[in-house]
Amino acid sequence: MRWHARLGLVALLAQLAAGPALADPAVALTLVSEGGTRTALSLEELAVLPQVELRVADPNGPEMVFRGPALRDLAARAGAPGGDSLRGPALALALLAQAPDGYRVAYTLAELDPAFGARNAIVALTQDGHPLSAHDGPLRIVVQGDQHRARWIRQLSELRVVRVGMP
Repeated sequence: MRWHARLGLVALLAQLAAGPALADPAVALTLVSEGGTRTALSLEELAVLPQVELRVADPNGPEMVFRGPALRDLAARAGAPGGDSLRGPALALALLAQAPDGYRVAYTLAELDPAFGARNAIVALTQDGHPLSAHDGPLRIVVQGDQHRARWIRQLSELRVVRVGMP
């Protein structure tokens, strides 16, 4: 095989090994409706949405203050029903949060809705007035009242409205 053909083969194999192309760095969060409609939001767009502040006790130190848009508001932007529309078959809907490493967490719409569970959950942009660390951010879900923080998904990249149930 000629050297330029080998070089082309090596380049192709390198591209395949690298996997899919990197996401647009301007997109911080993708919202996906139940029907598959995608909405991309930048950090700047998330920062201008109404912000909620959650104060959370840290068992290993002082209280932490997180700030960001409410998870239920982002679910609504993704087409999830709320309020009086959240009844019957809509109660089988959930918000599936995902990080780039494949970690996933589901939150039922009812637990987030003020008329049902009224859980305070946000997509945090800041902690104690500063952007989140590279390890946790740029986005992280914070759920007030969760004793075990496994649902506090770090490096959040996608929120998807999904129907829960047997096929």
